[in-house]
Amino acid sequence: MKPLKTFMIFTGTGPILVVTRLDDMEGEVARRHMESKGIRKYIAYEVPYASAEERYGTRLHKAIDRLASDDDIRVFDVDGHHAFMVFDFTEMGEPVYVDAKLSELLA
Repeated sequence: MKPLKTFMIFTGTGPILVVTRLDDMEGEVARRHMESKGIRKYIAYEVPYASAEERYGTRLHKAIDRLASDDDIRVFDVDGHHAFMVFDFTEMGEPVYVDAKLSELLA
Protein backbone atom coordinates (compact mmCIF):
# COMPACT_ATOMS: atom_id res chain seq x y z
CA MET A 1 0.00 0.00 0.00
CA LYS A 2 1.30 3.46 -0.93
CA PRO A 3 2.09 5.98 1.82
CA LEU A 4 -0.45 8.67 2.65
CA LYS A 5 0.12 12.23 1.52
CA THR A 6 -1.63 15.44 2.47
CA PHE A 7 -2.04 18.49 0.25
CA MET A 8 -3.31 22.02 0.69
CA ILE A 9 -5.29 22.82 -2.44
CA PHE A 10 -6.07 26.44 -3.30
CA THR A 11 -9.24 26.61 -5.38
CA GLY A 12 -11.42 29.46 -6.60
CA THR A 13 -13.38 29.34 -3.36
CA GLY A 14 -10.40 29.03 -1.01
CA PRO A 15 -8.05 26.42 0.41
CA ILE A 16 -8.98 22.86 1.36
CA LEU A 17 -6.89 20.06 2.84
CA VAL A 18 -6.96 16.60 1.30
CA VAL A 19 -5.45 13.19 2.00
CA THR A 20 -4.59 10.65 -0.68
CA ARG A 21 -2.23 7.86 -1.66
CA LEU A 22 -1.52 9.53 -5.02
CA ASP A 23 2.05 10.68 -5.57
CA ASP A 24 1.04 14.14 -6.75
CA MET A 25 -1.93 16.36 -7.54
CA GLU A 26 -1.05 17.14 -11.15
CA GLY A 27 -1.41 13.69 -12.69
CA GLU A 28 -4.39 12.62 -14.78
CA VAL A 29 -6.03 10.65 -11.95
CA ALA A 30 -5.88 13.63 -9.58
CA ARG A 31 -7.12 16.01 -12.28
CA ARG A 32 -10.09 13.76 -13.09
CA HIS A 33 -10.97 13.41 -9.42
CA MET A 34 -10.80 17.16 -8.82
CA GLU A 35 -12.80 17.85 -11.98
CA SER A 36 -15.50 15.43 -10.78
CA LYS A 37 -15.86 17.79 -7.79
CA GLY A 38 -16.12 20.83 -10.08
CA ILE A 39 -12.52 21.95 -9.49
CA ARG A 40 -10.68 22.46 -12.79
CA LYS A 41 -8.09 25.01 -11.73
CA TYR A 42 -6.05 24.82 -8.54
CA ILE A 43 -2.68 25.21 -6.88
CA ALA A 44 -1.55 22.28 -4.73
CA TYR A 45 1.13 22.20 -2.04
CA GLU A 46 2.14 19.02 -0.28
CA VAL A 47 2.16 19.49 3.49
CA PRO A 48 3.80 17.06 5.93
CA TYR A 49 1.53 14.14 6.70
CA ALA A 50 2.91 13.85 10.25
CA SER A 51 2.04 17.50 10.91
CA ALA A 52 -1.47 17.04 9.54
CA GLU A 53 -1.94 13.96 11.70
CA GLU A 54 -0.71 15.81 14.79
CA ARG A 55 -2.97 18.81 14.17
CA TYR A 56 -6.10 17.03 12.92
CA GLY A 57 -5.99 13.61 14.63
CA THR A 58 -9.38 11.92 14.46
CA ARG A 59 -10.64 14.26 11.75
CA LEU A 60 -7.84 13.14 9.41
CA HIS A 61 -8.25 9.48 10.38
CA LYS A 62 -11.96 9.60 9.51
CA ALA A 63 -11.06 10.87 6.03
CA ILE A 64 -8.48 8.08 5.68
CA ASP A 65 -11.11 5.51 6.65
CA ARG A 66 -13.26 6.80 3.76
CA LEU A 67 -10.52 6.38 1.14
CA ALA A 68 -12.13 3.95 -1.29
CA SER A 69 -8.95 3.03 -3.19
CA ASP A 70 -5.31 3.98 -3.71
CA ASP A 71 -6.36 6.58 -6.29
CA ASP A 72 -9.00 8.28 -4.11
CA ILE A 73 -8.74 11.77 -2.63
CA ARG A 74 -10.63 12.76 0.52
CA VAL A 75 -11.11 16.24 1.94
CA PHE A 76 -10.58 16.61 5.67
CA ASP A 77 -10.86 20.39 6.04
CA VAL A 78 -13.09 22.59 3.88
CA ASP A 79 -12.94 25.61 6.19
CA GLY A 80 -10.63 27.71 4.05
CA HIS A 81 -9.59 30.14 6.78
CA HIS A 82 -8.86 27.35 9.24
CA ALA A 83 -6.98 25.23 6.69
CA PHE A 84 -4.88 28.23 5.67
CA MET A 85 -3.91 29.05 9.25
CA VAL A 86 -2.95 25.50 10.31
CA PHE A 87 0.29 25.32 8.28
CA ASP A 88 3.14 27.79 7.96
CA PHE A 89 4.33 28.64 4.48
CA THR A 90 7.66 27.02 5.37
CA GLU A 91 5.87 23.67 5.72
CA MET A 92 4.41 23.75 2.22
CA GLY A 93 6.18 21.98 -0.62
CA GLU A 94 6.70 23.41 -4.08
CA PRO A 95 3.49 24.60 -5.74
CA VAL A 96 1.88 22.58 -8.50
CA TYR A 97 -0.31 24.58 -10.88
CA VAL A 98 -3.19 22.81 -12.57
CA ASP A 99 -5.20 24.84 -15.05
CA ALA A 100 -7.82 23.60 -17.48
CA LYS A 101 -7.34 25.01 -20.94
CA LEU A 102 -9.80 27.77 -21.83
CA SER A 103 -11.13 25.62 -24.67
CA GLU A 104 -11.89 22.86 -22.14
CA LEU A 105 -13.68 25.29 -19.83
CA LEU A 106 -15.89 26.52 -22.67
CA ALA A 107 -16.76 23.02 -23.88
